[in-house]
Amino acid sequence: MAKLAYVYIFDVPYHADRLYTYYVPGDMENSIQRGDLAEVPFGRGNRRMTAVVFRLEDGEITDGMKPVSAVTAEDVLSEEMLGLCLFVKEYTLCTYGDAVRAAVPSAALSSVVQYYRIRPETDRDVLPDALSLRAREIFLFMRDKKRVSRQQLTAEFTFDFTAALQQLIKLNLAEKCTESKTPSAGITRTLVSLHPRIAERAGDDSGILALCHSLRSENQRHMLQRLTESSWIEEKELYSLCGVSAQTGKSCLKVLLEREYAMTASEEVYRNPFAEEGETVQKSPPPALSDEQKQALASITALYETGEPKAVLLHGVTGSGKTNVMLAAIDRVLADGRGVILLVPEIALTPQTVRIFSARYGDRIAVIHSSLSAGERFDAWRRIRDGLADVVIGTRSAVFAPLPNIGMILIDEEHEYTYKSETDPKYHAHDIARYRCRDHNAVMLLASATPSISSYYKAKKGQYTLVELNSRYGNARLPEVEICDMRGESSAMPIGAVLASRMMEDKQNGNQSILFLNRRGYNKFVSCRSCGKSIQCPHCSVSLTYHTLKRGSLNSTSEDDGYLHTRQQNGVLVCHMCGYRTAVPDTCPVCGKPHFLFMGCGTQKAEDDVEAMFPDLRVLRMDFDTTQTKFSHEALLKQFRDGEADVLLGTQMVTKGHDFPKVATVGVLNADGSLYVDDYRANERTFAMLTQVIGRAGRGDVPGKAIIQTWNPDNEVLRQAATQDYKRFYEGEIRLREALCYPPFCDMAVITLSAYDEGYLGQAVVRMQSQIRDYINVEFRDVQMVLYGPFEAPVYRVQNLCRMRFVMKCRLNKRTRAFIEQLMCVFGKGIAHTPGTKLPVDANPSDRRLYVTVDLNPSTI
Repeated sequence: MAKLAYVYIFDVPYHADRLYTYYVPGDMENSIQRGDLAEVPFGRGNRRMTAVVFRLEDGEITDGMKPVSAVTAEDVLSEEMLGLCLFVKEYTLCTYGDAVRAAVPSAALSSVVQYYRIRPETDRDVLPDALSLRAREIFLFMRDKKRVSRQQLTAEFTFDFTAALQQLIKLNLAEKCTESKTPSAGITRTLVSLHPRIAERAGDDSGILALCHSLRSENQRHMLQRLTESSWIEEKELYSLCGVSAQTGKSCLKVLLEREYAMTASEEVYRNPFAEEGETVQKSPPPALSDEQKQALASITALYETGEPKAVLLHGVTGSGKTNVMLAAIDRVLADGRGVILLVPEIALTPQTVRIFSARYGDRIAVIHSSLSAGERFDAWRRIRDGLADVVIGTRSAVFAPLPNIGMILIDEEHEYTYKSETDPKYHAHDIARYRCRDHNAVMLLASATPSISSYYKAKKGQYTLVELNSRYGNARLPEVEICDMRGESSAMPIGAVLASRMMEDKQNGNQSILFLNRRGYNKFVSCRSCGKSIQCPHCSVSLTYHTLKRGSLNSTSEDDGYLHTRQQNGVLVCHMCGYRTAVPDTCPVCGKPHFLFMGCGTQKAEDDVEAMFPDLRVLRMDFDTTQTKFSHEALLKQFRDGEADVLLGTQMVTKGHDFPKVATVGVLNADGSLYVDDYRANERTFAMLTQVIGRAGRGDVPGKAIIQTWNPDNEVLRQAATQDYKRFYEGEIRLREALCYPPFCDMAVITLSAYDEGYLGQAVVRMQSQIRDYINVEFRDVQMVLYGPFEAPVYRVQNLCRMRFVMKCRLNKRTRAFIEQLMCVFGKGIAHTPGTKLPVDANPSDRRLYVTVDLNPSTI
């Protein structure tokens, strides 16, 4: 009998993702545990791969069974996290390795890295005649590089390079190498103190003086004297206090250590960029709750005290004090010694939330989001796992935080689509939170002024407990809302007369304004005046967007002979899909004529136009382009909060959850932009977006006003958002969803096929459609679904990958998932060796450009 390890292997395709059995060598039996990462040989070539140990059992070693090579990381996944990753794998139809990478920071994972390189003895200037054309291309690409990964080759070449690469290896021109990367060990610092036997004499001045005289160097004596003044001191700080360089300080310390005058100790350091926030923010007492808030809190705590998994939907108008209720609920959970996870939809909301929570909980909080460095995320993860932080704040990925005893998971602004991942694994934070609350007998608390239709439907049906806050907290009132008809205004300027007048009034009264425009860049696209074609990205099926390089560089330009030259000098064309950038051409790429029209308005143009109209207004722009650096969100929001700007102009990141007491006016520059898109959730998202941005006004003592600029002033959704009448909007929307059979009355599954070769993609789509029909007619006849497609994705080509889609209306139960899983496994094997060919599946996707016009008579399979 031997110990057998059942492992999931990282980086295998979906159809090969299953448990593999290895035997544990005798010298490793006492050290390997469930949740460890190990290195194992895999496949015919015994390729070195990283695996997670899922199960250990005693059993017989069979013929051909391979041994575990090494344990590369210990105790990475707890029992709970092993089960959670399995749930993510089965629920989202991803690989187990993808689930682990979503749950654990990359710095905590070991990996086996494979790469290719030209052999050192190869003459890089001579190409053998036997080489194929493709092998020559690859050789020339690798020649000046130390190493090349398979990912780099895939990005560089659109053809299948496997055979060409094998030819280079066979001719001993290149070689495949592997290396193991171990997890980060964290950071430590060295502390210095007096040796215990010397410390006993620290109070005796004559004794210390005698020791000092025994030292030859003045620096050594000074250092010893400094050590008598404190118990422990950091090594670098000690050198600084002594006024010596690091080299001199190390030499002096070495002497003190050798004579046993001093001693050192190592202390682990957690990289926490928010530690200073916790130290500088003054601790504040809990705010007094209104009667309505107390009633809401009582309902939530009553559910928590049942000790059973529960789900609550906290629906409150903007400014009703939902955060105060959530804080009080968190206090109740922490009092029991249990942990809390709070999710926010945007990184931009994190600074405000951290400031509020730091004032209340100090260094008990840990923050997780994608703008942190790998080391900072790793240290936050370790602090949570080691019990040093029991309040976790973060964006979507924080739902995986390894808290050992969760009492509550709160999802603020729960309606936001950012809680749904668009990369593998394509999970929704709601689903992960619901699973973890079930395991921990915890409460899932969803909070929003505009709950998602699905969540509110569950609350009305009794699946969630509905708790409501119907009035604003304190003396604050909901802002007055005015819908402005822009049909009589100039289309060249984004600011109408009513909004312009209100902004100047705010400036005179010392108040601030927020302007919302959900489009970044300067001009949406550039078209040719002669042929009407827009300039397209060479890698994607989208128009390029014009961006300026310098603020205000086009304010004084007019459409004269120098107009195009000015545009070329001061801006570039950018693809918002792949990031491709290019200069504005001299002539149209299609017809060769030199006449261009720059169309549409983005945040850059709106910023220039506002500054041109109101030179006295200080404008701050907040969009993707201005928030690329670390902590840029925090810096911009602090500037605005401190009164360093009169106007905050931005995309959606300015609309959600912010609390600026001096904001009197909110302006929506183009309320129609999100209404007329091919998405069944267009009305829901527009209503939520407008309600949220309107709610930013009048949150302090200043009366607020929201101005909605539109070319469709009679639109019912806009009018409902203006009155913040969520219940009326919900009743109309849920009837429409039921009539057309859209979620929550069904689930949606999108199967996307992508390939570089358009001809191959067409053949694959036909084969898949035939495979689906065969399954539904025989093995999965009991699976009810409506199938749409195949059709081109709304953006057909992205980074040279052509994409075709099937959309299914179904119920994503175990049987339906079994059908999709078998389809992916069987069909995935056929495309596994074709570069660039992918087969992702997305359940209830959030991509707002995903759906075609509804077919009222679809073909049912």
